[in-house]
Amino acid sequence: MAKHTVDPWLEIQGMKERMDKLMDDVRERFDHRQIEKERTALWQPVTDAYETRDSYVVQVELAGLDREEINLEAKDRELWIYGERRMLKDAHGNRYQVLERSYGPFARRFVLPKQADPDRIQASYVNGLLTVTIGKAATSERKQRIQVVDESS
Repeated sequence: MAKHTVDPWLEIQGMKERMDKLMDDVRERFDHRQIEKERTALWQPVTDAYETRDSYVVQVELAGLDREEINLEAKDRELWIYGERRMLKDAHGNRYQVLERSYGPFARRFVLPKQADPDRIQASYVNGLLTVTIGKAATSERKQRIQVVDESS
């Protein structure tokens, strides 16, 4: 009777090659810049999103930021809101007793609904609240009366 030996190192090498191929496939499917934004984000701002009759609205709390520090991008049915809140430098050397606000890079990504019109996006920033309004695309729900014709003659 022949003895069959299995080399565990060959099985591990084969498993590693399969994992490498799987990871290569995953990397090809994603835009590395967008993944990098999510990976470097240290916090996510508080957000409300709701729908009105003719638009979608996203409100993001970004108190303490200037308008120029907020970035918005719409690409491939995605809305990206990202930036960075920097800590204030304390020139007097005082120490914080309480530090509850989040600092550093932030990013939020929203997948736009099919009815959203990416060409109709507007944003405003008032008192630390960013409001992004995405208009809905016009739907073709026209009602048309069809006349029935008598062709028996």
